[in-house]
Amino acid sequence: MKILHVISSAAAGGAEIYVRDLSVEMIKSGHEVFILFLDRASEAGRDGDFETQFLKEIKAQGIKYDFIGAEARKKPWLGIGKMKEVASTFSPDIVHCHLYYAAIFSLFVKNAKIVYTHHNIRLGAHSLLYKLLDLKVSRYIGICLACKKLLEGVSRRKVVRIDNGVTPTRIKKRLRESDHARGNVIKLISIGRLSDQKNLALLISSLALLDSHRYQLKIAGEGALRKSLEQLALEKGVSTNIKFLGNVSNVDELLFDADVFVMSSAWEGLPIAQIEATLSGLPVIVTNVGGCAEIVHKACNGIVVDLLDEESYAQALNKMLTNDSLLNLFSQNALIYSSDYLIQTATDKHIALYTEVLTP
Repeated sequence: MKILHVISSAAAGGAEIYVRDLSVEMIKSGHEVFILFLDRASEAGRDGDFETQFLKEIKAQGIKYDFIGAEARKKPWLGIGKMKEVASTFSPDIVHCHLYYAAIFSLFVKNAKIVYTHHNIRLGAHSLLYKLLDLKVSRYIGICLACKKLLEGVSRRKVVRIDNGVTPTRIKKRLRESDHARGNVIKLISIGRLSDQKNLALLISSLALLDSHRYQLKIAGEGALRKSLEQLALEKGVSTNIKFLGNVSNVDELLFDADVFVMSSAWEGLPIAQIEATLSGLPVIVTNVGGCAEIVHKACNGIVVDLLDEESYAQALNKMLTNDSLLNLFSQNALIYSSDYLIQTATDKHIALYTEVLTP
């Protein structure tokens, strides 16, 4: 079949990486894929070099692509026109929208079935919009149980749960055995955009409560909050323990080298970074938002912090950093129980859903 994915940008975000990996697997299965991006990296304030590499990779796989342009966010008729243009030349069987702007544009596409995936626990638009989308969307996809329930609360259409998946070949696995008892530094890793969503101020402030522990935190990701977070680390007296890496291309190596994955998000969907960390064998500490707890409950590989406050998160950090046997157990569990989150599983479920939608 011919599948048109519409996503925000060719960036290092979890949803973007996921759509890329799905598209590659769909190509391998004999389908034709076109990715239509809403924004250029320069328009969205994202890394231009990453975009260049991203586009090079999908082109090498035989995936076609084009851009709508960020101006369509304020002038939707531009997005509608571009979507219709691409649909006219590519003639997709399925238009798979991965943001609500795309779903709006798709209302005007003829002769294709519309599927919409919501990648976050926040709607991003007024709930009434989904009544309009119901006129055209054949199926909604929730990437975790929390997202599925959210969509079921605003739509009359069928909502299917398909958990995110990761390409295993880019993951390096290792059993973690803490060296804390021997006085070595525990290596923490955080991966994600430096934004309000990732709530890194909570993580930094919580680390400041751990005066007696030896740790090193690496933060990989780009974003507008970098300077304010660096200033916060300085004010909290933990700047020497924290290294901001910016945008990176060696996530697999960073995860392999780390001892514990940490995430302090204020809201989420089903984070690709957490799935990658789990597949690599990392124990995790995450906040109880979106589907973060779902991964931990399935893999039994970490601590879920229910309250978004420094004391609660610091308690979880203290437990993980001082209990060597717990850290080792979580790592073992991660390696054993994380196989549900593979890209092939997610791809198979998508293709089955598309087939169902296209069946009269």
